[in-house]
Amino acid sequence: TALFERLVQAAIDVVNARVVHVQDVKDIQSDERFWYAVGWLQFLYNTNELPCKTRRLEEQSSRGPKVDYERFVLEGINKCEPLSEFQRWRTHPSAKVPNVVEIRRFRVTDHFCSFLTHSNLVPMNFRRVCLLCDVWEQMQASGHILPLHLEVPREPKRLIQAVVDRFSPIMSPAELRQPLRICFQGEEAGGPGVTREFFQVALRSFLDGEFGDEKLFVYHEQSRLYWFNEKAKNSEQCFRSYGILLGQAVLNNTHVPNIFPRALYDRLLEALVSPCARTLRLEDLGAVCPDTAKSLRQILEYNEEDIAEVFGDLGWPRSRLPEELVISQANKADFIQAYIDWFFHERVDAQLRPLCEGFKGVLGGSSLLRTIVDAVQLEKIVCGGAEQVDVNAIRSGSEIEGWTPQEESEYLPWFWEVLASFTAAEKVQVVVFVTASDRVPLRGWQALGLIVQKNGVGDDRLPSAYTCFSQLLLPRFSSKEKLRSGLLLAIANSEGFGLR
Repeated sequence: TALFERLVQAAIDVVNARVVHVQDVKDIQSDERFWYAVGWLQFLYNTNELPCKTRRLEEQSSRGPKVDYERFVLEGINKCEPLSEFQRWRTHPSAKVPNVVEIRRFRVTDHFCSFLTHSNLVPMNFRRVCLLCDVWEQMQASGHILPLHLEVPREPKRLIQAVVDRFSPIMSPAELRQPLRICFQGEEAGGPGVTREFFQVALRSFLDGEFGDEKLFVYHEQSRLYWFNEKAKNSEQCFRSYGILLGQAVLNNTHVPNIFPRALYDRLLEALVSPCARTLRLEDLGAVCPDTAKSLRQILEYNEEDIAEVFGDLGWPRSRLPEELVISQANKADFIQAYIDWFFHERVDAQLRPLCEGFKGVLGGSSLLRTIVDAVQLEKIVCGGAEQVDVNAIRSGSEIEGWTPQEESEYLPWFWEVLASFTAAEKVQVVVFVTASDRVPLRGWQALGLIVQKNGVGDDRLPSAYTCFSQLLLPRFSSKEKLRSGLLLAIANSEGFGLR
């Protein structure tokens, strides 16, 4: 992995050094060596996506990539002109970068020579500005741009009702695309700061609030993710309004917390009829419902002929398979995939369909979004990049167990100093090692709930973890250096079993 990372970085450095010079040339295709270098970087990106063969014990499928997707981003593109690049891309709007690993002979073509065609390499902020250029162009073509006024209370339940009432079903997509102008009831302040605060308050209200007798979303502690509450019936307008808020957050250049699994963004793309929408797989189910994914993995790994007698019919409405079909060794893979399709479609259709409609009403007219943005990129457009691990915040919300007062004052400060000295990637590895997730909790890193428990004495021991409880079992080492090496060795031994 280290060698592959260096190879990726070398390719990125070469391309970054030439990006601005290439855009300055009238014929952007003339620098053929540059575009072959981009093709080589795409080859590395495709290779990076190949799944790992190993996985954590807690995970239900192997994961990739070996290098985080953000490492491939060409920051030099930020120096280019977004509007010019968007207009260049529009001459080949259906262009799609081929999987360079799979093609037999690579050639540089007209449509290959556009930065936005390589949207997986484009910085999130640049891509987002290009998306806004696309949406604003539609708004100008539809007539006058008039702000959408919204006055809301701060109390969550009343706020939800005010938002739902304002985003009534009679509003056309042209109206929904108008920029928001927000004020809180009884307060005079307005402007971008109030708008950003509104999105934070409103999105939190929908996540944690109730409409009727049921919560709209369910929070999964282990993965730190929200998913739809299928018991929330007759709440279509609430979910539609939430989808509108997600779209309006992009339109108002505001990031929202990254608290949904990537499967949501694939379903949003599917609603837009995007060619970039994936078929959701077992690993996607594992992010939402780990126990169910574990059971389905056991079925796939079971090789005896009595599979139907052992596992039964899985107890689900077979809208995608004949009701009388019995699971067998020959059809078990199709059986499992049909269950996954049902889980992400029919099971939550009453909740997800109106949310997708709301999101589509705001951003669905963007040709850029409908054609070249995949789920990874859409997630970054909506939520921004990964948030750096904040060791001080984690420490402020942590608990300690089994340590003497002397160890608390003399030894545990070593642990926090060592953790703070780690690189950004190593900090993420520690978080994954302890919690099996790299997601920042909705209320910040201080809500991680880390428990640091003493687990013996001796330099021959290694740290271990109970990921279900965010509990780190930390031995007492003889020195800070031994503590550092022991912790690094522990997370290194889990490499290949970790993220993605």
